[in-house]
Amino acid sequence: MKNKTHIKHTQQPMISVIIPVFNGAEYLEETVSSALNSAYKRFEILLIDDGSTDHSTKICKQLSKRYKKVRFYSFSKNKGLGRVLNFALQKAKGKYICRINQDDRMYRFRLKTQVDFLEKNKDVVAVGSYIRQFTPQGATRIITYLEEDEDIKKIWHIVSPFADPSVMYKKSVALKVGGYDQSFWPADDTHLWYRMGMAGKLANIPKPLVEVRWHENAASLKYFRKLALSTLKMHLWADENIQKASLSIKAFWMIQFIAGMTLPPQFNWHVYRILKRVLYISYVSRRLLERYVKAIKRLASVIPHPKRFSLSGA
Repeated sequence: MKNKTHIKHTQQPMISVIIPVFNGAEYLEETVSSALNSAYKRFEILLIDDGSTDHSTKICKQLSKRYKKVRFYSFSKNKGLGRVLNFALQKAKGKYICRINQDDRMYRFRLKTQVDFLEKNKDVVAVGSYIRQFTPQGATRIITYLEEDEDIKKIWHIVSPFADPSVMYKKSVALKVGGYDQSFWPADDTHLWYRMGMAGKLANIPKPLVEVRWHENAASLKYFRKLALSTLKMHLWADENIQKASLSIKAFWMIQFIAGMTLPPQFNWHVYRILKRVLYISYVSRRLLERYVKAIKRLASVIPHPKRFSLSGA
């Protein structure tokens, strides 16, 4: 295990931005630059190279020497994402952990928006956001997530609460529940959200705070069949340990697993996003209707009622 530490500023960081690196040389500098450009300044960046075989290690070293906010660690052999993230949790100095992947970008206001939210909402242990997905060809789309804890947990047996690169969470709670479990990779992030969700509330900020790159070498495509298997394993674990699922939900899990093992990843993601969108619209519409009904009732309670007149003259 080798490490280089180049922190010269004295103010304790509030946020640790964790960027796991594995053969990510192509976009890594762009990702780090987007974090360094943040309007919020009390943060550090941890680059953890997991046995890359390209020139990622060289780039990480250069970045740690160039920027005082960047700390760099490297493993000579690949350990796996869950182990890398757990190592980063132990090294992080921040109260909050900000996740982003080696090929994504964050907006300048992301850190401030999320840290302000967590400082204001003490019962929330993890907060994500909408994401803007983009392709090398220039196509973009906004992917939405439910905002409120109650709604998130009603459908977390169907869709994940968050887009992983959009999440900021309390380090203390992540450590308390045991961190990441490598045996659930690449669904180890959702496995952590389940356990953190039992320790407090989950939330999403209703606007994009990160840009997620969608390309052929993206891990979500490259390891999709492994993801399908791990997702089923994670759901069965959640059924036993978090919340019992209905028979219809369990049937959905099996259909999702079979589709994931037999159909192309791009098709599976397309169907998954349609499902997410339908669920999002359904829950948001219900919330709006509830608020509308409450507003009507409040209005009715303050409108004077007409006096009753007696036809007898009494």
